[in-house]
Formats: sequence, structure tokens, C-alpha cells
Amino acid sequence: MHAEAVALHRILNFNLQMVIPIFQRSYSWEKEQVRTLWDDIIKLYSNIDKDDKATHFLGPIVRVDVPTSSVDTRKLYLIGGQQRIATLMVLLTCLRNIFKEKNEEIRRKIEYGYLLNEQESGENRFKLILSEADREIFRKIIISEKNIENSKLKDTYDFFTKKLESLEDELDLEKLRGIIINKLILVSIDADRQENPYLIFESLNAKGTLLTQADLIRNYIFMKIASEDKQKELYKEYWRPMEVLLGDELETFFWRYTLKDGTFVKIKRTYADLKSELETNSEEDVEGELKKLHEYSIYYSRLLNPKKEPEEELRKRFIRLNKWEIRTAYPLLLNLYKDYSDGKVSHEQFSDILDIIESFVIRRFFCTYPTNKLNNLFISIYNHSQIDKNRFADSLKEVLKKDWPDDESFKEGIKTKALYKSGYNKCSLILESIEESHQHKEPPKFDKIQIEHIMPQVDDDPEKLPDEWKTILGPNYSNTHSLYLHTLGNLTLTGYNPELSKKSFAEKKKILENSHFELNKYFREPDTWNEKEILNRAEHLAKKAISIWKREV
Repeated sequence: MHAEAVALHRILNFNLQMVIPIFQRSYSWEKEQVRTLWDDIIKLYSNIDKDDKATHFLGPIVRVDVPTSSVDTRKLYLIGGQQRIATLMVLLTCLRNIFKEKNEEIRRKIEYGYLLNEQESGENRFKLILSEADREIFRKIIISEKNIENSKLKDTYDFFTKKLESLEDELDLEKLRGIIINKLILVSIDADRQENPYLIFESLNAKGTLLTQADLIRNYIFMKIASEDKQKELYKEYWRPMEVLLGDELETFFWRYTLKDGTFVKIKRTYADLKSELETNSEEDVEGELKKLHEYSIYYSRLLNPKKEPEEELRKRFIRLNKWEIRTAYPLLLNLYKDYSDGKVSHEQFSDILDIIESFVIRRFFCTYPTNKLNNLFISIYNHSQIDKNRFADSLKEVLKKDWPDDESFKEGIKTKALYKSGYNKCSLILESIEESHQHKEPPKFDKIQIEHIMPQVDDDPEKLPDEWKTILGPNYSNTHSLYLHTLGNLTLTGYNPELSKKSFAEKKKILENSHFELNKYFREPDTWNEKEILNRAEHLAKKAISIWKREV
């Protein structure tokens, strides 16, 4: 390898084209990183008159010659530093745009010195070719096309445009150009042509470059595919669709995909685990694994976004799982979805299994069972020795039986568990499920409905309770408020949450007993609201909950 500290113009100012390899990640700089770069440049601009030898070091870039370089244009893979180079080229583009109206000669110097290869045509014109996800957006920015899609690249473009326009009268733009191209220093590391760019990319990660597990997995998979044309084909058909489908969830998907085989792996070890699986595999096997990843990514996307699930009964249950945040079960559900997709499990059987999981998790929650056991349980259960995959639901009940709270424990948990503090989604799921269990001929809509505390919240401070509430709660009002405020017995659904607020129980009763919700018909009976009445209502609701979240063992 050859390494040299050089100014930016030495990287860009000749006939070349840097190509981001297919395994590289998309442009990912956030506004904060772009702002930091801008602030560093402006600081250098301010100090340059005091010290004309001042420079700013930006870090290394790593390049490898592309074997198929043309006669006139040197082509290189840009393996490390693409984020910095792309950001600086966007800044130069924005500066070029300002000079369009000011100085045609300088505009041309920027455009054909640092952005485009003047004598080339087509794709060869561009000094930098970004990865598939960013390629078209970057092209539009460089050649000043309109209708640039929303993206991190556009955010960077907009940031620099606004900065330059707002400071146009304050800055000497030609001086700024000189600082950008002459005073920003990079260490250019050019590897020999025979070096494997994939291995260099991986070694960069070992030296501290912040790469995600998904970046490393992508690198490794495509390293195992020898043909560049085949790489491009597989990327477009399988990898890119996964990136689009899952976005920021891609890394977590890979983690849960590895867990589905039954062994716990830390998320930081996802790449190492998958690499060890594929290390001795043939190219054909690796291609098969990529296709499999793509298939499971579709299942995973439906778990995350149930609207994508075509089967209505599964869709309903995925929505419920999301509300309760039962993501620990995803490795198991990926296996089951594969069986469902292959016709080994019907949608009715899959629905039954989802109901079992929901009941198991919700009952454990109310009984304050530790949650750390669930992760290992749901990872290992698909391959559990007691699981009969021909009667999965029944054997699942048997395996879960010893850790599945019975009706009495569930009921006692409902009386005392501070449900509301677990989060709005979980609380609303419980209340809405109880309401729906009444099987209305015209099902209620919950989109504009809120959760109401009968005994008021008053910032969780019983001393802020109105005097009339202190009176009906009795001398132990403070203890009653602390123990039962957020429990199911004290909660209901209403469209009149602001109107109810701190009103007396008598006033709330008038509104609630005329509600269309079955939940609120209960309030036609009690004339007061205290510890005894809260526990009575909790007992009443617990009977419904036991019939919804069954323990059939």
C-alpha cells in the first residue's frame, strides 16, 4: 500500500472516477456531522490570515484500482472515506452554484476540476459514483437537476446551500474555495490492484471505523461472490430490496434471523456468527443464504408493519403483538412464518399460536414475572425436544405450562399492577380488548378515545387531590391513591377525557354511565369510589381478562 497526506484537490483534480463498491453502505452523515465539518472549515477560514500554513486534517481515505479502468480515466474503488468525499463534493457543488451568477471562469474550475471529467461522457463524466441507493440523487445534485428526492444527501445539500446563501455577503467565496481544496488534508491510502477490497473494508472496521453489523454482513456475502456482474444482479434483486423494506431495522433483523436457529448471540456478534456459518460454504450456498435472508426479511417486515400482512386474522394479531412490544418472540415467529408460507401451518394454527404467546406474556406481566427469561425461551422453543411440529399449538402449551400464571395469580396481578405506567399502548390494548370482548354488532372505533383515571392523577401526588376526593377515598386517601391510581380497576376508556379531569366521582359517573362503551356501564351501580370499589371493579374486569387471555393447559 502507498499512503500520502494530500490536499483535497490532489484527490479530485485529474481525470479519475471513484466508485463506491456494491458492498459499501449508503450515505449516512447526519446534520450534526455536516455542521461539525462546516464549523471546522469556517474556523480555518477565520484563522488562515493569522497562519497561512494552517490546515485541517479530515482522516484517511482508502482506494483500490479497478482492473477495468479505461484508457483515459483512472478508476478506483473508494473503500474508506466515502462519507467525507461525498460531503465535500456536495459542498463544492453548492459553491459552484453560487458562482454561476458571479464568475463563469471559477464555476468551470470547480465543475471540471473537482466534480466532473470534462472530456468524458455518460457515467464516466462523474468523478464519484455512489452506491445504488444514492447514485441518482448524487447525480442530480452534481448536474443541478431539480426534484431531488428527500434523503440524507439532500439534507446535506440543503444545509450547505442555506449556509452559503446566508453568508454570501460576509464571506470571500474564492478564499473559501481555496481553503476547501488546498487546506483540507486527507491521508490517501492507495492499495495495490491485487488487494481484495472486501478484506480491506473488513480490516478498516477492526481499526475502529464505525460500521454496522449489516455493513459487515453485506461486505462478506458479496466478497464470496466472484463475478462483479453477479454481485450487481444479486444486490439489485435481493440486498437492496431488504434495505428499502427494513431501513433502520435491517441490523436488528439480521440479529433475530441468527437467533431463530436456537442459540443466543449478542447483537454485536451477529456478523461473526453468520460469517462462521458461511466461511466454508460455496458461492452457490452463499447465494442461497442471501435469497433466504431476503425471504425472511419479508416475514419480518410484516411483523413490524402488520398493514403489509394480507391475511386479516394474522394482521390483527401482529398489531396486538406490536402494541404489547413482544419482540422477544420474533425469532420463533420467523420460523413459524416460514412454516406458514410453506403450507406446513395453516393461518388458523398460526393465529392460535399467536394467541398463546400473547396470553403467556400478558399474564406474566401482570404477575410481575421476570422478563429476562423470555428471550432465551422464545429463541430455543422452536427446536425444543417437547415440541411436536405437527401439533405445535398443543405442545407449545405444554412447554409453557410451568411458567404460565394460573387464573388466580392473574386476577391478583390485575388488582395491584400499575398497568398505566407500563405505557399507553399496553394499557389501551388491555382496555380495548375487554371492550371488544362484548362483541358489539357495531364495533367501537378507538382512534379518538383516551384512557381515563377515575380517581384523578393530579401529577401522582395525592396531596393535590380536591378535598371532595380526599373525603370519599377516606382517611387513607394517600395510600389508596399511591397503590391503585394506575391499576386496571381505576382505568377506563372515554372520549371525554378533558371534560372529566379532576371532576368529582358523582360528576364523572353521570358522564360515564351514558357512555356507549360496555366498560362504562359498570359505573351505573357504585355511588362512591374508594379502595373497595376499585378492587371490586378490578375483580369484575379480571373475569373478562381471564376469558380473553386463556391458560388452556
